[in-house]
Amino acid sequence: MITMLAFSGGSMYAQDINDALRYSQQYNDGTARSVSMGNAMVALGGDPGALSINPASSGVYRYSELVFTPSMTFTDSKADYLGTRTSDNRSRFGVSNFGYVGSFATGRKNSGLINWNIAIAFNRINNFTSRMSATGRTAQSSWLASLAQSTAGIYGQSLDINSQRDPFAQNLPWNSILGWNTSLLDTLPDSGYDYMGATENLEGYNIVIGGELDQRFSRESTGNVSEAILNFGGNISNKLFFGINIGIQSIWYEYNEYYSETAVNPADFNSKFRHFSHSYHQSTSGTGVNLKAGIIYLPVKGLRLGASISTPTWTYLYQKWETRMTSDFTDGYNQDLLSPLGTYNYRVNTPFRWNAGAAYTFGKIGVLSADYERVNYSKMKMFDRDDNDFVFNEENQHIANSFKASNILRAGAEIRVHPQFSIRAGYQLYNDTFRDIAAIDENTRPVYQDRKINTNIGSLGIGYASESGFFADLAYQQQMKKSDDKFYLYDDTPAQPAPEGVNKSGYWKLLLSLGFRF
Repeated sequence: MITMLAFSGGSMYAQDINDALRYSQQYNDGTARSVSMGNAMVALGGDPGALSINPASSGVYRYSELVFTPSMTFTDSKADYLGTRTSDNRSRFGVSNFGYVGSFATGRKNSGLINWNIAIAFNRINNFTSRMSATGRTAQSSWLASLAQSTAGIYGQSLDINSQRDPFAQNLPWNSILGWNTSLLDTLPDSGYDYMGATENLEGYNIVIGGELDQRFSRESTGNVSEAILNFGGNISNKLFFGINIGIQSIWYEYNEYYSETAVNPADFNSKFRHFSHSYHQSTSGTGVNLKAGIIYLPVKGLRLGASISTPTWTYLYQKWETRMTSDFTDGYNQDLLSPLGTYNYRVNTPFRWNAGAAYTFGKIGVLSADYERVNYSKMKMFDRDDNDFVFNEENQHIANSFKASNILRAGAEIRVHPQFSIRAGYQLYNDTFRDIAAIDENTRPVYQDRKINTNIGSLGIGYASESGFFADLAYQQQMKKSDDKFYLYDDTPAQPAPEGVNKSGYWKLLLSLGFRF
């Protein structure tokens, strides 16, 4: 169960362990055939989409092939917050795969290097499409009250935006700067370091929420990680197939967040508060490089065994962000302020991963295949642009403590119901990557335990192959059980915990591969 916090403070929206995980996880798309079979392709090969899983996939080719796979991704969410359910959805078109495999015979028939192959492919290995909205009413807590609490201890005048001083350059919390300069924050009468929000009233020595607030939140992310592959493979004695990859990953991620509070009855608020909004935009782009190697071995007729390994991906990232805050009061005062553009270059090393698989072919009737993959996310590591990790000491320690090794299982089946038609099915199981804090020991250190939250993905597909070499495959993939995630839109205050929401989200995809074998 993942907890999501809306941004409520910080001198900048720093890189954290979630960024490392985002660019380390892989949920391969590939071709419609590989997806419909649950991507259980380590021992099968013979598919450009499988090159990102096992480079030996190219080694089994006896012909050349060209394939193109467009896709559609659909996501939906239902958020329950303060007694209100809000539904949202998002759809996005993309290209999941494009690939070419060329096979070249050496003239040998039964021993030695029978043929060598080259492949150039593009596979999508992660997709960040999502959208979620939440709305509700409360008179118990407020985003601005949480912001006031997090700003405590900062001298008010140091937050002023003027020609002589730029508080954004002073390592001060950006939201506090915007809240102060839009009059959404004010110091208490007897202190220049303690604050109250515009949604709060001072009653004697007590600070309380003035009245009922209509809270609205939305977030949306888009983007993907795609991998361009340069592959070399071969066939030795029709028994051992091998392949190696140079993989170049392209990362693109966009995130937008919006939050607002509106007074149901503005007369309840001593500050004359009517409305405020906060928005945040972040984009990340980058490039990563890795090496992969794999084999497929045929010990006896029908049985196929496969294995592959991948180095960490050395990923170089450029991140930029900005935030905006608006205020509106019943006396006519309003403000709309935009922060400077923040930028940062950094690097993430993803974990080493390995795959093993077995498949059995029943002549020309069908095939069953199963894979096992292991990746230890606690081995992720973050560096600054000069390749120094001391800047991220805290984050890297958090990674080591918070994440664990994940086991990934894939299974697939294909049955040829006609010489030209096949039906397929697949299943994927991804173990949770996080640990939970089970307790705090006598030295106030967290004690972690492994969680048992899994992601289950099912798929179905059909395929057509003509005698002329043209083929078409269609795949449907769906998250079998929706994610059930708790979220909080702001931090607790000493007076009142933040409301807890629950968001149920899922996705499904359609992929169509069109290709030609020659």
